Parts: sequence; structure tokens; C-alpha cells
Amino acid sequence: MAVWIWYPQDFEIDLCGKVEFRRRDHGMTYPTVWRLDAPSRSVHFVKKYTLDAPGTIRIFAQGEPYCCIDNLVVPDRCETVELPKGTHELRVGVMSLHSLPALYIDGALETDESFVTSDDFVHFVPCGYSKLFDAPEKRPEDYRLPTRHLDPVGKTKEGYWDFGKESFGFIHFDAAKDGECIVFCGESVPECDAGMGAELWDRVQVKKGQHVRIDTRALRYLRIDGDVEDGSVYVEEEYNGLPFRASFKSNDARLNKIYDVSAYTMEMCTREFFLDGLKRDRWLWAGDALESVMMNPYSYFDSETTRRTLAALRGREPFTQHINRILDYSFYWVISVWEDFFATGDASFIRSIYSKMVSMMEYTLSCCNEDGFIVGRKQDWVFVDWADMSKEGELCIEQVLLWKAMDILHRSAELLDKEEDAARFGGIADKLKDKIMEVFWSEEKGTLLHQRLNGKVQGHTRYAPMFALMYGMLTPEQEQLVIANSLLGGDAPKITTPYMRFYEMDALMRCGKAEEVLSDVKAYWGGMLDLGATTIWEQFDPEEKGLEHYAMYGRPFGRSLCHCWGAGPIYLCGRYVLGVKPLEPGYAKYEVAPQTGGLHQASGSVPTTDGDISVEIDGEHVTVSSTCGGEGTLIWNGETVQIPAGTKEKPAVVKL
Repeated sequence: MAVWIWYPQDFEIDLCGKVEFRRRDHGMTYPTVWRLDAPSRSVHFVKKYTLDAPGTIRIFAQGEPYCCIDNLVVPDRCETVELPKGTHELRVGVMSLHSLPALYIDGALETDESFVTSDDFVHFVPCGYSKLFDAPEKRPEDYRLPTRHLDPVGKTKEGYWDFGKESFGFIHFDAAKDGECIVFCGESVPECDAGMGAELWDRVQVKKGQHVRIDTRALRYLRIDGDVEDGSVYVEEEYNGLPFRASFKSNDARLNKIYDVSAYTMEMCTREFFLDGLKRDRWLWAGDALESVMMNPYSYFDSETTRRTLAALRGREPFTQHINRILDYSFYWVISVWEDFFATGDASFIRSIYSKMVSMMEYTLSCCNEDGFIVGRKQDWVFVDWADMSKEGELCIEQVLLWKAMDILHRSAELLDKEEDAARFGGIADKLKDKIMEVFWSEEKGTLLHQRLNGKVQGHTRYAPMFALMYGMLTPEQEQLVIANSLLGGDAPKITTPYMRFYEMDALMRCGKAEEVLSDVKAYWGGMLDLGATTIWEQFDPEEKGLEHYAMYGRPFGRSLCHCWGAGPIYLCGRYVLGVKPLEPGYAKYEVAPQTGGLHQASGSVPTTDGDISVEIDGEHVTVSSTCGGEGTLIWNGETVQIPAGTKEKPAVVKL
């Protein structure tokens, strides 16, 4: 089957630019605060072929094609080309200044992954492609998300249109008079009330009877200052069009609602890419993306979105600054690449982007000090979390993330049979781990300390201990100390963002603390629902009151009320409550070890590469039905039973 092909990762880079250009802020297009790459403008595609008889091909291109056979030019427009029999080399160059250079060929030869490509006519690499674009008319440059009609459910007492829930799409209305309309979007009624103090508004000059279509905006409430025809207001809602393959229900109605709202949050933020939030940023952030990548196997299991996101985040060579300008986000990006591989078992993406993984980590190593520790420089943003803490000097959390990224680079090199790389990166990772424990582990506190500043190791936060626990850096004895002294006790400040609470809950669940975790989920995530949230917020502090819930970054409505990193409960419920997780890449081996945390009943399904794993817990009994081709192990109440491979026609069913 023929597909459109392009220089690897250029489609994602080109699409990212289009998405970023649609981002608006206070009536203006808001530019990214990091380098925004563009695709190569001149690309060559090459294939050596053998035909037993002459054949004909059709050539379609995004841009201007230039065709050669055995380095001899095929004259004219080369829309249809006769190929001679025997062994020959076909080369088609495509140049475009305004779109992605891409190529589609069918007939006696078809464009597929066997073509190689180059943007410098020296280094040829496997081409990029997607099965989404498998016909001449399915051009990559025309890629759009589907839309559907969404009417308001009514009006607020203030006269604003209410769409009943957070939505995202094109705003439509008909002008009733000549003049000006100012359109204000609000995730809350107070934001609409704020007028130009809101984050999103557009000023439109109109003529009577004119139909107006405003580009995609995030909103629940809509205010239009100007004369609008009655009944003409609606949203052309844009959605991802993907099937949500997972499910979860329990005997706890509050937990069920949290799961459903989290799933809707994931839906809203899963678009061309995993976007952080829909109102303010609409950007690709590697920290947000890692959580979406981890949640994706417990929701859509759509590796296309994952890989588009990671390719766009990485961009083109040379690598000259940390991803998103944030120190920790480069490490999250590497971890995300491995998460995608482990879920799918498909190494093709690692193979295609490995050189960019290496160049990024080589850049990082060049920024490390004599102890192998990474330290934020003047041009770096050391983020970690929105929290009041010192971010100077050598932060333990950054070293833990660096170690994990280097360990993954070591594993990736092993996977691709790059023995010298594997030995080098494995050695760096081992040395760094030993140094982290030597410098930051406190026997007195029984945990990892926060930072080394001017030679003094000091401070205590939850971040380094929970990531070290989650990533397997600690001994079993150290894990128990960290749980007692950092996560469930001790003097480390509480975490107030869903972003880092996701990892905190993950770390605790790995240690069997389901009852504590589910209680916290119902209190924290449920606290947002109690305030009327239809999606999960960027940040939530139960101690805040009124308008404080909407403010962030010194802006009265700067907080996103639909943020992908808030959708963590879908991951927690699938991976830990239902207990489904891969033990080997692609679910070749997997485990079902439910942690009910006090629930009497729970049921749901988790998707895999080639089927689904359904779990039903009823009191003291659990039933697993699997159409997954891998072999599993069910662990329940101290008993273990093997789950054989299943198929859609004949599911494997086991009970305990």
C-alpha cells in the first residue's frame, strides 16, 4: 500500500508550526518562547528497484517534483513516468517553500518505508510516513481534526451563552448590524465578566448579515459585545476522533465521576498533539507530554499522537537548548520515548529518533560539572513544579531525572545493538547513581535531600524521593524509609499541583498504598468537581477561595481549567486499581495485580497492542478476560494464576 513520505519528523515539525500559529492571547497571536523549527525545503527520495518488465508510476508531490532514473532526468512535469525493466535507481526531489515537501507514488512502484531520503544529498535515512495518508487525495498538508456542531445549552443570568462544559472549537455567529463585535471566551463566568481582562478575546469588524467564524478557542461561556442574530451562535467543536478504548467503574460514585472527568480532560487535550491546556498555552510542553504519554495506553492507546508530539518537541538539529528551555523537560522527553516503546513493543520510533536522543544527551553532558551533576545556567529554566522552593545549585531531582534519561539511552542502545554506546551510557548512568546516593542520601532523615548549594546539602522536598522510588533507584529498605519520611510523613511541603501529585500517587501505588492514594484522589480531584469543574485544572489549592481559583502567573484568569496533567486518575485506575501493566515491551508479558484500596467492586478494561484486558472485581473474587496475545499473571489475595494468550475470537478467561 502506497503512503505519502517525507523527511523523518518533518511532518510533525510542520504541523506543530501550524498549531502554534493558531494560539491567541489577549487579541494577539502569541509566539513561542523557544525555537520553532520548519521542515527542510528541498528533499530527495531514492529507491533502488528491480522490475521484470517495464512499468508505469504516477507521481504526486507537495511542492515541485524533479524525477531522475539512474541520474538521468525525466523531462517535463513527470506526473506519469515509464520505468525500464531491470535494476535501476529512482530519485525524486521535491522542493517547497510554503508546505512540507512530500511524495506519493503508486503503480509499478509504491512509496513506503523502503524509500530513503536526504535533505543534504549526502546523508540518506529511512523516510517518515504515516498510514493516515494512504491515497493521493489524503495529502499531509490537508490534515485537520474532525468537527461537530455544538449549540449552547442556555444562557447565564449575566446573559452569556453557556455550552455546559469545557469545549474547544470555531465560534460562529451572524452579525445583526454593521459595526464591531468583541467576543470574549471564558472558562468561568467571572472570566467573561472581566472583558479584556480575560485571556481570550477577539475584536471583529462586521457587516449586517455577515456570518462570522472565529478560529479555535477554548471556552465554556461566551460573551459577545455587539449585535448578534438570535439563534445564530454555536461552536464548531473540534475533536480528536479517536476511540477511547479504556473503561472503569466502581462502587464509589465519586471516584467514577473523577475518572469520567479525567477522561474528558484527556480527550480535550489530545489533539494533533498532546497539548498542555486549551485556553492559555495550547503548547507542546515535554513535562505535560510525559504524563499524557503515560496515560495514553490507559485511554486511547494511540501511538500516532504520542510520536507526533515527541517528534515535534525534539525538532531539528542542531540541539542548542533544553527542550522548552527547561532543564528537567529534556529528561522527560527521553523517558517519554521509552514509555512509548515499552507500551507498544515497537522499536521503529526509537530507531528513527535515536540519533536525536544521543545528540540531546551529549549536549546535556556538556553542561554537567565535575561530579556529573547538571546545574541550571543563566539561560535555563529550572522548573520542577509550581512551588515555593529553592531551585539554585545542584538539585537532587534533576540528577535523578538525568540518571533515568541516561539509563534509558543505555537501554535504547542495547535494543538497537549499538554495543559501544550501550557500554558508555550505561557506565555514565551507574557512576551518576552512585554519586547521587553518596551526596544526597541522608541517614539522619532517611531520605534524599533537596539540593547542594555552596557545598552544603540541605532542604527536603518530595520530588527527588518519589522519582527515585518510582524509577527503581532505591533499595527496598530505602523505599520504606522514603515512604515514611517523605511521602506519608516528615517535613516535606505538600504538593499542590495535579502535575506532581500524579507522580506522588504513582510512587505510592507502586508501594501498595492504594487506600491512602484513593482517599487523596477523592479529596483533591473531587475538590475541583465540588466547585463545578467539568475538566481538571492546572493547579488546585483547597485553601483558596473565590476568584483565587482562577489566578496564576500574576494574571487574574491565567490558570488553565482544562490541563492534560490533571487527567492522572485514568492512569491510576487502569494501572493500579485494575492492576494491569506490561512486564515486557508490547505486553508480551503482563501482570494483573488489582489494588482496590477499600473498594468492594470495580471493573473496566485496559487496551493493549493487539487486544484488551478486562478485569472485574466483586468482593473477594476477580475475573480477567483477555484478548491480548501476550501471556499474563493474575495476582490476587496472595494467590497467583497464569493468564494464557487470548484472541478476539477466543478470549482467555481466568478467575480467582
